[in-house]
Amino acid sequence: MRALYKPAAGPGLELIERPEPNPGRGEVKVRVARTGICGTDLHIESWDAWAAGAVDAPLIPGHEFSGEVVDVGPGVLDVAVGD
Repeated sequence: MRALYKPAAGPGLELIERPEPNPGRGEVKVRVARTGICGTDLHIESWDAWAAGAVDAPLIPGHEFSGEVVDVGPGVLDVAVGD
């Protein structure tokens, strides 16, 4: 899968290929249908003073998305494939 990636502290992001993840205990896997960019993402991309003090790189940013659950990990009881 493709992902935006912040490899180190500093301005910029990279578009990279990553292996398809599998959900662990208590996790779900979501096929993303739509995503957005929020203010936090812009801080991380520009690597301003806020990001330097609040974020540890490397990371794959992003938390504004919607989609469909395609897999659930062990222990997940309140979410199902198709949600």
